[in-house]
Amino acid sequence: MVEQGIPELGVRDWISPDEGVRFLAEAGEALATSLEWEETLVQVARLAVPAVADWCIVDVLDDDGVTIKQVAVSAADPEKEDLLREMRTVYPPTIDSRQPAAQTLRSGEPALFPEFDPATLRRTTRDERHFELVSRLNPTCAVAVPLVARARIIGALTLAMSESGRRYSERDVPLATGLAGRAALAVDNAVLFSREREARAEAEEAVARLRDLEVISEAALTHLDLNRLLENLLDGIRKVMRTDTAVALLLDEGGEELIASWARGLEEEVEAGVRIPVGRGFAGRVAADRAPVFIPDATRAELVNPLLVKRGLKSLLGVPLLVEGRLLGVLHVGSVPPRVFSKDDERTLQLLADRVALAIEQSRLYESERAASRRLEFLGEASELLGSTLEYEIAMQRLSALSVPYLGDWCIVDMLGSDGRVERVAVGHSDPKLRERAYEFQERFPPNPKSPHGPARVIGSGHSELIREVTDDHLRAASLGDPKLLDALRAIGMTSLMCVPLIARGRVLGAMTLVSDQPERLYGDDDLATAEEVARRAAIAVDNALLFDEVERRADAARVLEHVGDGVFMLDENGLVRLWNRAAEAVTQLRAEDVVGQKAEEAIPGWAAVAGLVPVASAPPAAHGAETLPLELPDRELWLSIAAVSFSEGTVYAFRDLTEDRVLEELRSDFVATVSHELRTPLAAIYGAALTLQRDDLPLDEMQRGNLMDVIATESERLARTVNDILWASKLDAERLQLEVGSHDPSELAQTVIRAARIHLPPTVALSLSCEPDLPPVAGDPDKVRQVLTNLVDNAIKYSPQGGRVDVVVSRRDHAVRFSVADQGLGIPQGEQRRIFDKFYRVDPNLTRGVGGTGLGLYICRELVRRMNGTIWVESREGEGSRFSVELPVATA
Repeated sequence: MVEQGIPELGVRDWISPDEGVRFLAEAGEALATSLEWEETLVQVARLAVPAVADWCIVDVLDDDGVTIKQVAVSAADPEKEDLLREMRTVYPPTIDSRQPAAQTLRSGEPALFPEFDPATLRRTTRDERHFELVSRLNPTCAVAVPLVARARIIGALTLAMSESGRRYSERDVPLATGLAGRAALAVDNAVLFSREREARAEAEEAVARLRDLEVISEAALTHLDLNRLLENLLDGIRKVMRTDTAVALLLDEGGEELIASWARGLEEEVEAGVRIPVGRGFAGRVAADRAPVFIPDATRAELVNPLLVKRGLKSLLGVPLLVEGRLLGVLHVGSVPPRVFSKDDERTLQLLADRVALAIEQSRLYESERAASRRLEFLGEASELLGSTLEYEIAMQRLSALSVPYLGDWCIVDMLGSDGRVERVAVGHSDPKLRERAYEFQERFPPNPKSPHGPARVIGSGHSELIREVTDDHLRAASLGDPKLLDALRAIGMTSLMCVPLIARGRVLGAMTLVSDQPERLYGDDDLATAEEVARRAAIAVDNALLFDEVERRADAARVLEHVGDGVFMLDENGLVRLWNRAAEAVTQLRAEDVVGQKAEEAIPGWAAVAGLVPVASAPPAAHGAETLPLELPDRELWLSIAAVSFSEGTVYAFRDLTEDRVLEELRSDFVATVSHELRTPLAAIYGAALTLQRDDLPLDEMQRGNLMDVIATESERLARTVNDILWASKLDAERLQLEVGSHDPSELAQTVIRAARIHLPPTVALSLSCEPDLPPVAGDPDKVRQVLTNLVDNAIKYSPQGGRVDVVVSRRDHAVRFSVADQGLGIPQGEQRRIFDKFYRVDPNLTRGVGGTGLGLYICRELVRRMNGTIWVESREGEGSRFSVELPVATA
């Protein structure tokens, strides 16, 4: 090159030694000025042409000493220079080829080719096309010498002659070697300078990376919002790594898949919800090995996602996100040519991944703490709400409203009714119209126990159901082949579902269904645990409400039972008494505390004898279903009308005390017999006396006739008294008795009765009257007072068949006047005294020596005295006589 001081040579064999020395000196000086080794190669090629060659090729080896990484060409003929570039592009040189440069590189020695013929050219080419290109270059001779720097072959210099006609010989080899030596030195210096510059750049870049790492580390430790944190960190990672993409994939809860969660440059991965199984694909391999994976050429790697290749990424680098040996996910970056990752990049990305992993773990812990706090706050509000009312339907409605949107977009509560049907009691949603549609939905499509999903299945099984991602297959299965139901389910747009049972005391009361219709909200195990806890508290609230209602009902029933007139008691399945009401206590005189909790046969005397005779129905019996049975108590006999009803918890018995009714009935029977006797006897006497008087064949004297007339009169009076007693009893029962209460002298009333009694007084009886002086007037009906006293005096005379004294005493007692009638007759047994004032009751004739009566006299006396606001009682000893006393109030002025 003349412009650089190298003389142009003519057409001859070679240059002279002096010219060669000068050429080499000038070439060395020219090459020394170049600091870019790629430019140095071009400079070497240009120095050689046309000074020492018609065209020149300079090859440089890679660091591995095998691969030829750089080629520079030059030719005197521009067309041949283009031809050289084409040939090196189509047929890049290899160290094992037969080309001159390859031979000298393999041997490390210069190679001289003094002459080329077609056969020689064909041996140095690969195929016909290659031969054609070389032939067009038309080389006549060539020399190839190695580029040696610091005792290492770094490349080869090939000089060739063609159109100039010059020829190389052995004496030209030193010149070529000298040029190659200077070229090698220049290239080596340029490479060293380039590496030093690159080292400085890398150092500066490393410092910058450290600064960026510090910024990223600080950001990782200060941000707690995971979404914002990762978005910012990925931007910083792309800057530090000088990459086009940065993607963070997190491991799912099951630990089986990686989910594309955040991305820069590949946002469509996140939008598409890309999921990569662990062990498959590029990121899956990183997760499985828990070690970095480097792919220099993504186009040739089968495990690379086509989406990455489509984006033009060539080099990929992925590292695991690890915290204390636990895999959180994978961080990977990608770059387009010419950027190729190195070991330094791998170490840097791992450092970044460590910080990202710590940030993720810290953010998760923070979110977990916040979620736990929100969960406790929500559960506290739910508990307060559930405890604010005992109307469980209102509580469920409030709970469903509270659960939206904390637990889901829908909250539906279904309860199991007593008839076994599932009833929707509450629906929570932000849209009131949609809430109404939820009720309409259940009316159109009642829960089917055969459905594999939903409240009917959960209520039937008692186990929770979690569908993380609701698919159309789930909806098809739930529809059970009903196309209308399938369309309705699809219209809801649910993406995730939880259904948990409401269980209290081992019994399923209903189910709570929570539905998300947002793709970004998918339920997990923590959500299910929260829902189950809410359901547990809701079930307790419902159960408490039901128990309260039951207690209220039982309390009402207990209050009714305590005040009902019939005795009621309940036996459980084991025959233990569980209920014994007041009426049962009153009738049997058995206290509840002595009976309840005991076996009926042991606690109720006589029960074993009658238990099998009591009719037991499965429903409340009609009135005629009761049986009247005697119950033998230690001190008395009770006649009970009793019936029973059985139910799931035992048997309820209801009874009524018919003892008095039965006694009354017996008394009525006795009364009928007595009245019949009392009527028949005087009638027979009257009838007999009358017939005797009518007989013409039987002569009667005056005495006999008088005696018969006395019989008729006496028996007629007796008959009149009996009839009168019956009429009085009838008036008293019908409340038709009229009293004319006034102020009367008690002594006068008593004297009137005594005077009348003495007319027919038996000779064996002495009748006396004693009245205190200055007695106050008595308040009463004078006729009724005289009737009572007459009845008492007649009874005293009648029940003194052996005679004796009958004393009538009238005295003052505080605010009353007492009339006492005492006899020395038969007396009344102690056990009979409390009943002698009962209607139809008569003392056992065996104890009264045949003295009869209707059993109405003392009853009439008691009722007359009671209606005059007085009292009557008896004091008696059997065989020693009796004292009947009547007290009537003193008349007020």
